[in-house]
Amino acid sequence: MMDFSAMTLNMFFPDYEEPEDDHRTIGMAAEQSIRIAELGFNPWYTDHHFRGPWHSNPMQFTAYIAPQIPKDRYLGFGVLSAPFYHPLRLVESMNLLDQLTEGRALFGIGSGWQGAEAEGLGVDKEYHASGRAAEDTLDVMQKLWKFRYGDPEFSFEVGNHRGHIKRRIMPAPYTKRHPIMIRTASREAGLVKAAQNGWPAFLGVFGADVRAQALIYRTALTAANHPQDVVDECLRWCTTDWLSIVVGKTDAEAQEFARIAKAEQMAVRSRYVARYGKFDGPVIRPKAGQSQADGYAAGGDLKDTIAGSPESVAKRVQQLADLGINHLMLRFLGEWAGETRHICETSLKLFSEEVIPRFRDIPPLRDPLGIDLNAMA
Repeated sequence: MMDFSAMTLNMFFPDYEEPEDDHRTIGMAAEQSIRIAELGFNPWYTDHHFRGPWHSNPMQFTAYIAPQIPKDRYLGFGVLSAPFYHPLRLVESMNLLDQLTEGRALFGIGSGWQGAEAEGLGVDKEYHASGRAAEDTLDVMQKLWKFRYGDPEFSFEVGNHRGHIKRRIMPAPYTKRHPIMIRTASREAGLVKAAQNGWPAFLGVFGADVRAQALIYRTALTAANHPQDVVDECLRWCTTDWLSIVVGKTDAEAQEFARIAKAEQMAVRSRYVARYGKFDGPVIRPKAGQSQADGYAAGGDLKDTIAGSPESVAKRVQQLADLGINHLMLRFLGEWAGETRHICETSLKLFSEEVIPRFRDIPPLRDPLGIDLNAMA
């Protein structure tokens, strides 16, 4: 069966960010999380600071959500910004949530956005932007997961964090080796390293070629010669992320819904920028000389929206299934707190009822090279 996840409060920007509104926004995030799970999706969460009150501590938030949703749902993070955490505390927190959910937590891991977040958390901007902060943190985390009583004492220093380990980390993870980690890897070297470590990866991030990245990743995964259970985990949870999706009863309805939803989203961003100034967000391809903040304010993440009927959307999903992609993370348009909430709700319901059932009986890919991706170029 193919797995489907949905981002909670996708790209949410409030019209204002006063403290008095935080409780309502947190409640709204919880409400949508539960609705997403009821419809058959795994709720996913971003990890951000100074933007939205529910995801400055997403693992604590999901520990609150977990007992309120069906037990067969997973909870995911897209993504945890590794450099913003002390590696020991991050490993402890991931292990505890892995235990509480009995292995149903999916930890997307990456560097995180640059700018105000790194500055606020005291992470050196250059060190963070280079990607080395995330790589160094993950290297330490790997050693912490492997540490056992009787091993030589282990000291580490990464960024502003340091530690000296004499005893094993508690709790241990529920999942064998470590909790399920899905690595952001836009470059070939990152894809190869993820495969060598036995980690699933995000494929096709921000407009990258999914097929080409899958070929690089699976070739490296085969060469790594992991046990079959590690290979199965990697192939199941390699993830493609659709940044912007709308589903309507017909293609025409979906395209009109997309136009209306984008208009409200852009109006919210404009009001936010006018009041607080620009704020970075994900942009697939910023224009030449355009900053991430300018690109996001201009709606650069919305230009490749997928809008269509269940039949049309299912054809797009089938293209991924044909490539052996087993996990799709969806970001539905429509402001949950605004006038276009009905668009988000309609998209979720139609996708749940008319798209997901078509992919229930897909056998999982077990051989990384079982699909000839070269022939599909």
